[in-house]
Amino acid sequence: MLHVFSGGRLTATLKVDEVAEGHAIGALGKLHFSIMRRWPGAAGSAILEAWTGSQNISVRVNAAIAPAEPAKLSPDEKQELRQRAVRAGGEAWEARVFVGPDMELVRLEWWPLERSRTGE
Repeated sequence: MLHVFSGGRLTATLKVDEVAEGHAIGALGKLHFSIMRRWPGAAGSAILEAWTGSQNISVRVNAAIAPAEPAKLSPDEKQELRQRAVRAGGEAWEARVFVGPDMELVRLEWWPLERSRTGE
């Protein structure tokens, strides 16, 4: 959680994961995906099931405040996501969302689980 202070007092508490999920949902919407289902994931990261007319994806959203890196998916998390995607008739993807100190989107990376980003 990020605590936001104004004038020395706490004015809001924002969950980084919730803000990151909103950024991912917005980006999927721009790609003409509709969010069909949302499952809460481990440590606050969500799994989104999104559809277009021709594609179905299950996306695990992981977040961090830049320059920190979002946590990597564990082998169990990857397996769970792949199984969920297969049951839904789609593909498994990971969204790595980097937000700034004011919760603005810094970077959003999309990774299909079938392709490794660093030899994982």
